[in-house]
Amino acid sequence: MFEWWESLGDIGRIFACVAIPSTVILFLQTILMLIGIGGGSLGADDADADTGLDTDIDNDGDIETELDGGLRLFSFRGIIAFLTVLGWVGILGVRLEWALAAVISVSLISGFAAMVAIAFLFRMIFALQADGTEDISHALGAAGTVYLRIPPSREGKGKVNILLDGKLVEKDAVTDEEKMLNYGEQIVVIGISGGTDLIVKRKAR
Repeated sequence: MFEWWESLGDIGRIFACVAIPSTVILFLQTILMLIGIGGGSLGADDADADTGLDTDIDNDGDIETELDGGLRLFSFRGIIAFLTVLGWVGILGVRLEWALAAVISVSLISGFAAMVAIAFLFRMIFALQADGTEDISHALGAAGTVYLRIPPSREGKGKVNILLDGKLVEKDAVTDEEKMLNYGEQIVVIGISGGTDLIVKRKAR
């Protein structure tokens, strides 16, 4: 391992410092996604529109950039894929003794292609899941996980992954909790706001 590290040279080690942590995060993210699937909490990217309504249904009775067509490009998944592919392609280019300009160019192009591929993949997954019969009221009481952190006291929206009508979906969510809900935290849906946004709270341990 040490010999491999030394053989990379300064430029190769820079790419390795990008590739290795990104690969570890990608691996952990995949494991979390598999766990989420098992618990019914993993979903695809959702393109629901905000209706502008503010009707709450009580259970008792960011950075993503979205391109035209609902393609979510700069998601957490996409950025990790970009860094992982960029890093390993850069290492490959260094080992093949490409010119520095070629290494950087090919690495950036490959990373961006991976990010776009991830965005298209999750949009396709969502398209396959969406059939127009989804009833968001069925989400009441459902458990899931936070995908994009949710600001406290409804100061902004985040996203959660839940199982809805037998489909794995990703939904916008707000919370009345006084502390922010962070990525990976377990949540329970307690209401609906605006017809599309879920109201969630931390799941009791």
